[in-house]
Amino acid sequence: MFFEEGWVPLSEVTAEVFRRLQEIAAEGPVAGAEKGLGGILAISVWDICDACTKIGATGPDGTVVPASKDLLSWADPRNLSNEHVDLTVGSIGSSTLKDDTGAAPSMGALALRYGPFLNLPLVIPINNYQSSLTFLEEEVKGHDARDPELLRAAQAIIGMVDGDGLTTREIARKKLGSGLSRRKFKFAWSLASHHRPALAAANRWAGL
Repeated sequence: MFFEEGWVPLSEVTAEVFRRLQEIAAEGPVAGAEKGLGGILAISVWDICDACTKIGATGPDGTVVPASKDLLSWADPRNLSNEHVDLTVGSIGSSTLKDDTGAAPSMGALALRYGPFLNLPLVIPINNYQSSLTFLEEEVKGHDARDPELLRAAQAIIGMVDGDGLTTREIARKKLGSGLSRRKFKFAWSLASHHRPALAAANRWAGL
């Protein structure tokens, strides 16, 4: 993997976070990881991506091209893939997320969507990544699935869906307020999706 100084490949971020989570799990049970670390890994990496000030794609010559953060906009926070990228692969178009018909996009469709950027590795600023990684252990060990704030947020999201119909992540985030951390918001959205599956449906990548 080749990339400019000051950037780190998304695939390496995911691999390092997974190693850290394994180390934490070796010390004792991790709340929310009863069925494995996959969900916690996804939430942790999406959280790191959300905190990034910018993202880029590395071209064949190693030059970083600025890219839209929409490429790293999560659909289901416990899924390692959104519409554009699989976090473990880290390249544009590597998504394993199927649409609401159960089909994956063809290579032709991907080529039309991304053009020459298809399969280019995504990178994030290393300073953003290192800063987020500093708090990973504290956030993982501090997670409580019965946290009243988290449960209230999940109930509020369900209420928005039932009452207003259209509920985007952005609308929900604004209504819930800045006091709720990005990480708790993801857990709340995930919890709400257990009761309102449409929140994590394949067509929700656009934030709808």
